[in-house]
Amino acid sequence: MNKKYDFIILGSGLGGLQSGYILSKHGFKILILEKNSKLGGTLQSFRRFGCNFSTGMHYLGSLEEGQMLNKIFRYYHLFDGIKYKRMDDNGFEIINIAGKNYKYPMGWERFKKQFLEYFPGNEDVFERYYYLINRAIDAQALYSLNHPEGNSDSELLMSGAYKVLKSLSPDIEIRNYLAALNFDYVGEKEKTPFYVHALVTSYFIKSSYRVVGESDQLARSLAGSIERMGGKIINKQKAVKFQYHDDKIAAVETHTGEVYHADNFISNIHPANTMDLIEEGKIKKLYRKRMKKMENTISSFTIHLRLKDCFLKYLNHNYQYFKQNDVWYPSYYDEKKWPEHFFFHTPPITENDDCSSCAQIMTAMKYEEVKKWEDSTKRTRDPEYHVWKEEKAHMLIDLVEDHFPGLKENIEDMNISTPLSFRDYIGNSDGSMYGRISDFNNVVSNYVSHKTKITNLFLTGQNLNLHGALGVSLSALITCGEFVGLKNLLEEINNA
Repeated sequence: MNKKYDFIILGSGLGGLQSGYILSKHGFKILILEKNSKLGGTLQSFRRFGCNFSTGMHYLGSLEEGQMLNKIFRYYHLFDGIKYKRMDDNGFEIINIAGKNYKYPMGWERFKKQFLEYFPGNEDVFERYYYLINRAIDAQALYSLNHPEGNSDSELLMSGAYKVLKSLSPDIEIRNYLAALNFDYVGEKEKTPFYVHALVTSYFIKSSYRVVGESDQLARSLAGSIERMGGKIINKQKAVKFQYHDDKIAAVETHTGEVYHADNFISNIHPANTMDLIEEGKIKKLYRKRMKKMENTISSFTIHLRLKDCFLKYLNHNYQYFKQNDVWYPSYYDEKKWPEHFFFHTPPITENDDCSSCAQIMTAMKYEEVKKWEDSTKRTRDPEYHVWKEEKAHMLIDLVEDHFPGLKENIEDMNISTPLSFRDYIGNSDGSMYGRISDFNNVVSNYVSHKTKITNLFLTGQNLNLHGALGVSLSALITCGEFVGLKNLLEEINNA
């Protein structure tokens, strides 16, 4: 019989690695199984033509001393040997909306000053907005690394972001500016809760940083710590089904036929994919159906570029463009008009880059556009797919060229990722950027607990509450708090 573990964690995304770290630190025997050759989920980076590109972790918020992610990263020793570059205080994000540029400064005082320069005489609008942002954050104590006490502010949980912003001002320019970080949570007018907007926007405004070099340094650091504490990580082992003893899971079988035993199991993969591992009759049909039917956020189309030396100065900010006078792109996405938006990013190679020889262009794309090739793999895609992919890339580059003249003629090489690429590497069935959609219209049916209907199977990761380093880090605390005590865990982090 194989060695028995206290915990087996499926998936080595940030939530899985952080869970493995916490449990190993507290003396549990853990095993992490990863289907890919590389660890990290959206922390993964890859090297092409001399450039390191991140799969998903393009920048981080609230990393300044004393801020939430700083405390969390300090607990995991993610400042040891890893460098972070602070983005431009006066505009970590420049957003062009229908031809007009707007800066997003760092820090709420700077942000207020910039807002009032753009929109003089609207101090009351800003103050009301700032009040609601803080109310939404305070309603969820965990986002301030405090132990949750009592009920959350249900009114804000059930309020739509678009509706709340619309109530603040009749001026669409003001509303667009306040919602301009929409691509960081792919908000939809009809669904996205205000608390999602509040948490993500405040997270980046407080401070914004980029990882210098490869983003998978974070994954390698966590993995190294786990192994030093006695944990084990095995890659190229895709979980295919659970085995049972009575009503509990006893083991997990992988695609190679290996069987691994444990007392408890934590899934860092999408809840819908997790249901595929559970045989019929072992979990309630209604629960399975709800997990399988959850709607996911839109996917993306990304171009990774190698540029001629010093064509482009290093941009210490992100640049976004919305063709229409509307930043809620997923709400009016139209395949026939694609692309109407892009996110442009230059990953830092060193702390003191003068030039950018590497760049990434991202925009939204629906999975339906690649669905006819979904049964193929990276090695078996037909020629039609590659022609389509190149055509789409040139359409997107044409749009970016209008904002960065000379870009096309200064591209030395490029690599293209589609929703199929994200599906294959990240594991979501439709290549979703941020997992399930948060929908204020269906708070109860949309809710995903860290506990499942099987007593020793738990969930963690971006599908629990919120995506990104913020939401995923907190999901690991929630899940592991079940075993080591959430209050105790929060004290450890706040005192790290």
